[in-house]
Amino acid sequence: MASATLSALAGALLSPLRDVSLEKLIDYLWDHLSSSPSPSPSSDEAEKQQQQLKDSLKELEDAKLNVKAMQSRIMKLFEKHKQNERVVGLHNKLKDVGYDIQDLESEMEYMELERKVEEINNADQEADTTTSRFSGKRSFPFRLPTGFLSKKKRRLPASSQSSSLSTDDDIVRQVTSIIKQINSIESKLKDEIKLEEWFDQIKLNGVYDPREQHHFTKNKRVTTSSTNERKIYGRNDEIQRLIRFLRRSNANGNPSVVPIVGLGGMGKTALAQTVFNTIQIENHFDKKAWIYVSDNFDRVRITKEMVDIISPTDQRCSTTSLDLLERELKRHLAGRKLLLVLDDVWSDEWQQLLAPLQSAQAQAIKIIVTCRDPKILGSVDKGDKIILEGLSDRDYWSLFVNCAFAKNNPDSYSQELRDIGKCIVRKLKGSPLAAKTVGKLLGRSLTEKHWKDVLESDLWKLETDAYDIMPALALSYYHLPQHLQLCFVFCSMLPKNYRYHMDELICLWIANGYIHESGSSSQTMNDIGEEYYHELQEMCLFDGSYYDFLMHDLMRDLAQIVSHGEICIYESGKNKKISKNVRHLYVKDLIDLELVCETNNLRTLVLERVNDMSVFLNLEAFKRIRVLVINDANMQEFPNAICHLQHLQYLDLWETCIQSIPESLCELYQLRVLKLPPPQILPSLFHNLINLQYWHMHRGNRKIFYEGTLIYNVERERGYMISQVRNMNKLRGALSIMQLGEHQQYGRSDEI
Repeated sequence: MASATLSALAGALLSPLRDVSLEKLIDYLWDHLSSSPSPSPSSDEAEKQQQQLKDSLKELEDAKLNVKAMQSRIMKLFEKHKQNERVVGLHNKLKDVGYDIQDLESEMEYMELERKVEEINNADQEADTTTSRFSGKRSFPFRLPTGFLSKKKRRLPASSQSSSLSTDDDIVRQVTSIIKQINSIESKLKDEIKLEEWFDQIKLNGVYDPREQHHFTKNKRVTTSSTNERKIYGRNDEIQRLIRFLRRSNANGNPSVVPIVGLGGMGKTALAQTVFNTIQIENHFDKKAWIYVSDNFDRVRITKEMVDIISPTDQRCSTTSLDLLERELKRHLAGRKLLLVLDDVWSDEWQQLLAPLQSAQAQAIKIIVTCRDPKILGSVDKGDKIILEGLSDRDYWSLFVNCAFAKNNPDSYSQELRDIGKCIVRKLKGSPLAAKTVGKLLGRSLTEKHWKDVLESDLWKLETDAYDIMPALALSYYHLPQHLQLCFVFCSMLPKNYRYHMDELICLWIANGYIHESGSSSQTMNDIGEEYYHELQEMCLFDGSYYDFLMHDLMRDLAQIVSHGEICIYESGKNKKISKNVRHLYVKDLIDLELVCETNNLRTLVLERVNDMSVFLNLEAFKRIRVLVINDANMQEFPNAICHLQHLQYLDLWETCIQSIPESLCELYQLRVLKLPPPQILPSLFHNLINLQYWHMHRGNRKIFYEGTLIYNVERERGYMISQVRNMNKLRGALSIMQLGEHQQYGRSDEI
């Protein structure tokens, strides 16, 4: 959706801000001080560093409350003047401080995990002198063979340790930088508050200025013939008209096309899905094919999908030759009836598909084309075209009531509440998608105050197009709590046509620090993440099932808008530069290193193709990475540079062809998720990854990683020994340990 409203929204919605808190960092630093050995009387420098750290800690304590107040004041100022660039600048600076705090917390966490690993290994050395026995169970000798024992007992190389541990001087330097940034923001914020008070005194109010222009590319979802809609409101005439067209005999035997045209969110796909699945249509056609086209038209792909659908399973065609595919298509269509849906068409290239269909000698071919722009229909007969506009007032009110009140009877609520609802409905332009999203928002609190807040939101003032519904959709984002805003916006990081799986997405959220454990609850971060996921789903921001979903293109547009350049999907030829603000980078092609050298705060990096990873990952820009995914099947060697990414929590090299893993991987103590092709030899220090929760080494369906069983075959000569998993107490899911001598033992991960 391209309109001035998008640029207006970009200025009216701040990018999400993670809660900036100093409490956790202060706790880490006090623990560090208390566990540090007292400096010797002759070590003046060490004593000086410790005193500096204590002084810095006291300054952090003083700043703790100020930081909380600053966030609140900045948001209040922004609410009054959404185009105040100084306030937006303060917001961004505070966000940068938040990232710096997160980085130092991560370093302290790394040091703590390294200390724990050392303690565990020392305890193992003592345990190796005794025989482990378990009452009521078969005893397992958790002792490595002589060849591996010496490796297991040794500590990490001295060079490795020195590079991993921050010195007190480094910590003081980072704490000092954080304090300076906080003080600078506080000083500028005070000036801004004084200026605001002066404006109030002379009764000058800030006016929205839509001069800043933004350009956004379309981001699509993938669709199928399956639908989640239990009922379609106000489209009965269109449904019956479409059914009549599809059942009507062809006058000349040529393919007949019925276009469904309408704006985004009007229900074009839902209408096509409903008719596609009716009994009348099911019994009328020999074959039905649903093809998601998108703005990336691929004639070979679409033709092959049609051939695969209409041909018997045992006669599937493996060729990529367009000529052979079209011949196969015509052969299978001869004398048959076909219904073809081409969903989400963006260019007139789709008409290239008509040529083989016209000469197929089929009994009947009916084609449904859904699109936003009627220009792409070209010379196609438009006599049967269905134009979807906003629903009638009556139908739209029924849909809105269903979304907002759910199972509650609207007559049980005040007339005032319903009147407010009708005012809101008039702003939604008859869009079913807008009714669902805003309706769910209102349904969170069926009170007049909440509904008035929504009605009176400044976002409604941003309309510049009579049919523009983006302000309505933005309301759902605007009313999300901060933690859900972060999670929602991150979803636009993943590529087009991507089906999101709940557990995978939660792991990515955790790795980026969007989820925190609650000290007052027994819930894990994964439990909390699942709650976040379903909250977003209930708000209709996600469209799918309980465990996976697709993201509607309008929702992707919205997420891209509010990311303010922090998320970048790079494609060579389309992107000439990368924003300095980018935090999450998805690279579809090879990328020029100079483009990313100026960024220094990347959190997520996904690479489809790579060259020299050692050079790539050694750049300053990548040292703070939490998530690294490489999908290049040509990669055969494990990049040693990965082992220097000490903040890394999520490593996915599944699609590569690496054969071996270096010992240095075992220094990534913060790693929670590890996906690899099965290595020839498991590193002897693999048991050091005590934070690991998900470990996948199987080829096949990606779902196995989360929902299945990790099969661990004990093979001493390859380093796969039972002792390698004895310290991995955080592994989730099922663990199957095989080949334990005479018998095979099966158990859950928490039994190991």
